[in-house]
Amino acid sequence: MEGKMSLGKYLTWVILLLGQLHGYQSCVQKESIALLELKRYIISITEEGESNSVFPTWTNDTNSNCCHWEGLECNRTSKRVTDIAFGTLHLKESSLLNLSLLHPFEEIRSLNLSKSRFINLSAYKENEFNDDAFNQFSGLFDDVEGIPGFSPSG
Repeated sequence: MEGKMSLGKYLTWVILLLGQLHGYQSCVQKESIALLELKRYIISITEEGESNSVFPTWTNDTNSNCCHWEGLECNRTSKRVTDIAFGTLHLKESSLLNLSLLHPFEEIRSLNLSKSRFINLSAYKENEFNDDAFNQFSGLFDDVEGIPGFSPSG
């Protein structure tokens, strides 16, 4: 009788664990679509011949989990993107980051632009952000890495 009870508890735990693992197979679909739109935009402002190096793990494959894509981190519970690191990008001169593409990411905490060359951000030197620049980003991210003197808290 005791063996049956232990087996029942064991099976219950296995079922619960499998349910949790199955639920974490993919990121939020809305954010996966937004990431692919962001990739398309970055490719459109990338120097000719460099587009194959833009987020190669970001794919439209339905079996691909965007939480496992290079440069991304997700919240384990909500499966929402929390961190984006752009990595090295070979952008055309005077390229701008379209911040509206980041709107779908409801739990974004960190945006690492340290290896990218967006003119509207990288042109600033340490402590040269004015109040207007801070206000554009205030509350959007807890941490923007790679921008000297940038603090979104203003």
